[in-house]
Amino acid sequence: MPPPHDGNVHLPFAELMKLRKIDDTTYQSIALPFTPGGQLRRSVDRAYGGHVYAQAAWAAAQTVTEGFHIYNVVGTFILGGQLTIPFIYHIHKIRDGRSIASRAVTVTQGDSDAICFSGLISFKTPESSLIDVQEPVDLWEKYKVVLHGKKPADFPDAPSMDIPWFLAMQKETGYKDDFPGLDQTKPDMTPYDADRHPLDRRGLMFYRACGDMPPDPNLHLCAHLYASDRNSLYLIPMQMGIGDLWTQMSSLVHMTSFHSSTEDLMFGPSKSNVHPMDDTSKRGRWFANEDWSTRSSNGRTMFHGRMFAPDGTQVATLTQDGMIRYTKKPQATPEEAEELRRRQRQWKAKGKL
Repeated sequence: MPPPHDGNVHLPFAELMKLRKIDDTTYQSIALPFTPGGQLRRSVDRAYGGHVYAQAAWAAAQTVTEGFHIYNVVGTFILGGQLTIPFIYHIHKIRDGRSIASRAVTVTQGDSDAICFSGLISFKTPESSLIDVQEPVDLWEKYKVVLHGKKPADFPDAPSMDIPWFLAMQKETGYKDDFPGLDQTKPDMTPYDADRHPLDRRGLMFYRACGDMPPDPNLHLCAHLYASDRNSLYLIPMQMGIGDLWTQMSSLVHMTSFHSSTEDLMFGPSKSNVHPMDDTSKRGRWFANEDWSTRSSNGRTMFHGRMFAPDGTQVATLTQDGMIRYTKKPQATPEEAEELRRRQRQWKAKGKL
């Protein structure tokens, strides 16, 4: 199957992640990556970071012994990914232990030696534990003002770019970019967020893999990695009411850590329809991603997220250190500074811890 003319097509996840083996430690992407905004003039004109983040882990998984599963991925974004040039994944073995394996991955494109992404991927063999605790979370109770009486499929597809000009254009024209690999929906959190300080606001996204998923647990884990970066940094200026003011934005370092057994993380039909995220059809059950921010300063921001299975099990935690700038030059103009101060004066008071 030849790759599509661009990456904004609803491709099955297994097809999206396919690799061409160059040698035992080098792999090349086949499908083209998604780009936020597609071929619009104001698109970001670079690859969605979740593509190289997930596929780097999938390439590394080709080099470990069967039974070793991804449990942690730390990725550093160095250069924006080009849209029509394949990614080349160079795998470096760090250690193969009895229960832990580690791989470093550097990624280039085409004939260039310039590294656009580097990652550290850690694998572990399954083990049982007598201790399994987490903060109890019932998303449908916590966010009942938004979720009551609804299921993930009742909400609209997540937008290609979660920013004011795109949302306005989408509402006016009905424009839609197909997102490959996943079904993802996004509820409007305004009823929950409206009277809260930006740091108390929350984002929610529901997702599931699209297409048939082979039984390899690492491929399923990579689908969660792929979901983890979707519209991540866009959330922060939107929650601060300044989504139309940022001038530069880029992921810097993204970390995902899986907590649960692979059984909890596998996509596919639910055994029953007990929870709103359950789905016994072939399309399979949904997972949820709850996101927020805790700090923005010096041109950088911290993004946090938790991923949940239908029964409320927290299956993963993610953090991202990103760059967001709100001025056109390093020194803000008086007009830029005043507008940012004006927006901040509109914030609600911070809730107590």
